[in-house]
Order: sequence, then C-alpha cells, then structure tokens
Amino acid sequence: MKKIIIIDDEIKLREALVELFSFIGYEIIEAQDGLEGLEKVKLHQPDLILCDVMMPNLDGYGFLKKHSASENASIPVLLLTAKTEEKDVMTGKNLGAREYIKKPFSFQELKKIIEKYL
Repeated sequence: MKKIIIIDDEIKLREALVELFSFIGYEIIEAQDGLEGLEKVKLHQPDLILCDVMMPNLDGYGFLKKHSASENASIPVLLLTAKTEEKDVMTGKNLGAREYIKKPFSFQELKKIIEKYL
C-alpha cells in the first residue's frame, strides 16, 4: 500500500483528503505544519508528500528547504496552495517541488497528479 503524508493546517481540507485517499487504498499520515511534517516523513518514510505552502511554524517553502537537504530528499513533494503568482510557482519549483497545485482543485485532478508520481 502506497503511503502519502498530507501536511496542511486547514483541518477540513486535510480531513477530506485523508478520507478520499484512504477510501481508494492509500495509507495516509497527517501533519498540521512543516515541522510536524518533517518528523512524520522521517518516521514513516512515505512514497509521496502533499504540502501546503502557507502554514504556521514552518511553511511549505521552509519544509522544502529542509526536506531537500535531508536523507529523504528523494521522496517527491507536491505543493498545494492558494498562492498563484508566477514568482510563487517558481519559488516552489526552485526549492524542489515536483508540482505546484493551485487551490481550489478537483479531487480527480489531484488524484491524477498523485498517480503520476506513484
């Protein structure tokens, strides 16, 4: 079973994603910010990471910087965000994000992108 970590401080969105992806057969681990996300990545060794950009404590860009320098850097990170300016997209990509998924998104769109990396 493929394992995905969802790092997002929006509880309702995180819970909805957990429910939907669990239903279709993925093991899902949750984290509410980048710091907790780093700990859970180290602990659970997921196949993929979905990470919000705007979060307290450690945002998505900070998470990416630390993740890219860790022993788990090969685990792909997909950023989820409402920040849609080209400079934001380039910042995410330059830090190592494989995809920059703009909110709002459809579940089918997200599922298709996730399957591309799993």
